[in-house]
Amino acid sequence: MEWSFQPGDRGRRRSRTLTATALISLAGLGLSGCTPVDGTDAATSLPAQVSTVTDPTSDPHSAVPPATAAGSNLLPVYWMGDNNGSILLYREFLKGEQGGDPIAAAVQAMTTSAPLDPDYFGSWSPAGTVSASISPGNIITVDISRDAFGTRIDEGSAYRAVQQLVYTASAAAASSGLVSGGDPSSVVILVDGETGFNAFGHIELGGQMQRDTALLAPIWVIEPQHGEVRDQPEITVSGSGVSDDAVLYWRIDEVVGVDLKPYRSGTVGLDEGPGSPGLFEFTVALEPGDYEVTVFDRPAADQDDPEQNNKELNADTKRFDLG
Repeated sequence: MEWSFQPGDRGRRRSRTLTATALISLAGLGLSGCTPVDGTDAATSLPAQVSTVTDPTSDPHSAVPPATAAGSNLLPVYWMGDNNGSILLYREFLKGEQGGDPIAAAVQAMTTSAPLDPDYFGSWSPAGTVSASISPGNIITVDISRDAFGTRIDEGSAYRAVQQLVYTASAAAASSGLVSGGDPSSVVILVDGETGFNAFGHIELGGQMQRDTALLAPIWVIEPQHGEVRDQPEITVSGSGVSDDAVLYWRIDEVVGVDLKPYRSGTVGLDEGPGSPGLFEFTVALEPGDYEVTVFDRPAADQDDPEQNNKELNADTKRFDLG
């Protein structure tokens, strides 16, 4: 199967690209390189260390926000975000058009749209064309035009941008049921129909690439998405996360002008065991108003340094309006 996607004048580019690129450079993380499945090294200056999801259809990180799924065509799109000084990948669902190829549409949205959450960012330029096809063995081929690589970024930024595309394409294939369980998905990136393109001047493309799970954010909120408006007396907060004790912490603050006023807080368990990625969900009754929800982890208790116990680790924050 194969589709193509031609962009119109949709989406808007964030003005934070230079800031985001500088942030990645300052993070200085020498994470693993994009390693093709066929064994050829796509970035010899970075060590190979790529993990895979064996069943993409059961991946907790492919969960769709239930309150926004009905009657809409949602595209999973991954973005980069700062997590305690590390640049990791987070996912949102953006509204797309009905019909067509969900993989090409999601990758196109990754290059042309702005993240809903202002804490997220990307390094791609708008792509003139994107097409996608799927081969047996869950091999996803994405053909993208070279104008998408117009940003000048360093090697670490380039690696994360390529993984952003790998995550987005494989999530779109999984959430739309286009890949089968059993085999891990892999992504082949062509540029104007050809292999061997040097992405952002650093990463050679053309081999099969899989998700590097070292880049996946430990915690993110799936629902509500940033900026949502709800006309109901309560909010259900759901998301994915991993914790050493399978328990996460949360707080909801009321937004009063430029200030945050503490409102509610608590803990929530994950549906998987300690150290394993899982899903969480909780519901809180609220008065009408603007709120910010934060979900985070705590460090292990340290009796010698009690201040360490109050640190918020791997936090993800979303603002919403309850009417």
